[in-house]
Amino acid sequence: MPQTEATTSAQPAPASAPLYQDAHRVSAEGTASPGTGVSSPFKMPWGGWKLVIRQMINELGTSQISLAAAGCAFYATLSLFPAISALLSLYGLAFDLNTVEPQLNVLHDLLPPAAYTLIGDRIHTLVEQSHSSLTIGLIFSLCVALWSASASTKSILSALNLAYNTTELRSFLAFQGIAFGTTLGAVLGACLTLALMVALPAFLDFLPSHLAFLHIPPQFDTALTWGLPLVVHLLAPALMLLFVFGAVTLLYRHGPSRPAGAWRWSLPGSLVATGLWLVTSFGFSWYVSHFASYGATYGPLGAVVAIMMWFFVSAYVVLLGAELNAGLEDRIAGLEPKVSNTVNPERVPQEPTVSNDVASRAEATRSR
Repeated sequence: MPQTEATTSAQPAPASAPLYQDAHRVSAEGTASPGTGVSSPFKMPWGGWKLVIRQMINELGTSQISLAAAGCAFYATLSLFPAISALLSLYGLAFDLNTVEPQLNVLHDLLPPAAYTLIGDRIHTLVEQSHSSLTIGLIFSLCVALWSASASTKSILSALNLAYNTTELRSFLAFQGIAFGTTLGAVLGACLTLALMVALPAFLDFLPSHLAFLHIPPQFDTALTWGLPLVVHLLAPALMLLFVFGAVTLLYRHGPSRPAGAWRWSLPGSLVATGLWLVTSFGFSWYVSHFASYGATYGPLGAVVAIMMWFFVSAYVVLLGAELNAGLEDRIAGLEPKVSNTVNPERVPQEPTVSNDVASRAEATRSR
């Protein structure tokens, strides 16, 4: 039947279905692929989430993620004190350094006791110095401090490339510049957060005694008097969490060596990482306080070991969020979940590009 075959081959291809029409897609074999082509991670069906979680757990079980988190913890420990020096140098230009130490209480329950004491002592030493000594050669000393602190940023960027399964394509100078700029942005963000932690409680304390001219009803005045101290008490932790969430979101979107996607695809991992970081920090601090005695085991190095372990837990949580986002991108592109015990598994998408926003980028950067 050559005529029939020619007629069939000449027929135009059927029009493709609209993108994001459905949260499921049926492959050529007739099996459903949950979550492929969804327009938002928050529209992912439960079947897609199960595949994402399966892939995330599988990836976190590999030694690569643990080694990457350990490398981040090592460089973060080396960068800690240069970062503190840079932070106080910038903060001291515009604000009173004596307001820094009271804000350390927000870290009291998040850090192991020995680590909290070590950091507090270092900050106290820097604050006690005269303002003139902090600003002599400020530009040079600040650049040196930021360059030293950027070692941890470079390790995080490399670890994010690993989590998103992409290779570093940026030039050496571009990579160094991004790491330096990210470190500077983090220090400036920390300065702003610290300033808000000082200024907003003072502003809220100012309100009750200066609102009498508004003739507030007694019941509202009582509620205001009772509620403001609670708000002031919760404000510092809330600002700190907001800073962590924003920093992690920026890292997920701009850290890996690949084109940046829409913000919404970075949010699930950021929300999970921020929440888990808070829980694991409290848990690790409580564990060290009640069970593990690093001082008895490591002697004078106990505080440093405690800080490094806290950084390791924090880095692991950040990479967990990155793996979650990477799994979501694989899902919407129709890629099969990765299996870490196979070498170069075939993960070919069932259709070409299904999303101008994320899916095509996920195919290019996640396929092996």
